[in-house]
Amino acid sequence: METIVKRLERLYNTENLTPEDRRWLAEYLQGDVSELYLVALEGFSKDVLEKKLSLSVQASDQILANIHQRITPPPPKQVFPIWRLVIKMAVAASVTAVFCAGYVFRKQLDNWLNPVTYQETVALNGEIKLITLPDGTTICLNAGSRLKYPDKFKENKREVTLTGEAFFKVAHDSSKPFIIHSGKIKTTVLGTSFNVKAYNEDKAIKITVVSGKVGVLPIASKHPVLLTPDMQLVYNKASQTVVTEKIADASSVICWQQGKLQYHNAPLSDVLADVQRKYNIVIRADKNLLNCTLYADFNNMPLEKVLKLMEALVNAHFKKEGNAYILKGKGCN
Repeated sequence: METIVKRLERLYNTENLTPEDRRWLAEYLQGDVSELYLVALEGFSKDVLEKKLSLSVQASDQILANIHQRITPPPPKQVFPIWRLVIKMAVAASVTAVFCAGYVFRKQLDNWLNPVTYQETVALNGEIKLITLPDGTTICLNAGSRLKYPDKFKENKREVTLTGEAFFKVAHDSSKPFIIHSGKIKTTVLGTSFNVKAYNEDKAIKITVVSGKVGVLPIASKHPVLLTPDMQLVYNKASQTVVTEKIADASSVICWQQGKLQYHNAPLSDVLADVQRKYNIVIRADKNLLNCTLYADFNNMPLEKVLKLMEALVNAHFKKEGNAYILKGKGCN
């Protein structure tokens, strides 16, 4: 029966690992790796002897340092299996820092055996998508949005990148903060539910908390802002300023998940942007209308009814030109 040391020696001298060998090695790396260090060190020594190198202590130290820093190119026409090279680097590092090298080695080899791949989910205009991440976190992605995320969380944090709008229900894990990158805003939580609205074309980024606590750090700031339920942070992209406020009901902000659009003193420009994404249409409006503010609930209304209601609210009218809807009128003033 093949012992652990014998198997490690065989794998060390194998150019291509089989799937079974990879699985076994991955499981072995979860525990004590002392045998692997001995095998790797012996193999490294043999490589040196085979080349009949007569090295002084100073020269040996320099070569080991070079290997550790990954700056020594391999000899011409000599090919080593990738995992052997990683092991040798770890052995070289262990000359001066065994424990540190062990961590680096384990991490490097684990990344090679079990690499992280990134996925991207896109919700086109007119659709909403639901995503479940490996940690159990659920994300509802609004129309015209995209989310980039890893297929597994291996480090001491969970990171995703959002463009657009999404509602997060983050699975609690005190050892792995959940971080959302959205433009110049970084949002950090442990386990909570909140909404992030960060479309590229919008003038502001908005973070709205439904439950729990959320830490928000604008790139230009050194101090994070702590948000609690029914609080909203608005980051103005042009002025790079942050405003936080208590809102009446955070549920009105996230009702888009049920196909509803609710507005309370919202500028027409924001309303039009949401309507375009939800109904997958193009709307252009006179500049004098864009600063009008609306109080309206478009709760699962058909498009034509939404347009009629907006006409009445801002004293204007829509005209269809090709594939676009043009809004013209005197406006609210």
